This record gives sequence, structure tokens and C-alpha cells, in this order.
Amino acid sequence: MFKILVIILIFVIVFAWEAPRLFRKKERKELAVFSCLVFIGLALSIAVVILSFI
Repeated sequence: MFKILVIILIFVIVFAWEAPRLFRKKERKELAVFSCLVFIGLALSIAVVILSFI
């Protein structure tokens, strides 16, 4: 459980660091792509951790 919380925390920190910069520069397409990639990375990372318990 702790691993999942650490992964989520890392992804939130990365997103909170990059998203405002992209939003300020009005790079909407890059923000959309970045958001999708962060979501996919988060989902895959959590899936790997969950599958390691099985």
C-alpha cells in the first residue's frame, strides 16, 4: 500500500510542477498530451505494483 501512495505522490508532484508552466505558456496541446501520458504512466505503475502482489 505504501508503494502505491509513493507512486501517486511522485506523479502528483511531477504534474503539479509541469502543468502550471504549460498552462501559463498557453500550450494547450502539450498540456493535453502531458496529462494523458501522466495518467497512462500512473495507471501502468499502479498495475505493476498490484500485479507484483499476485
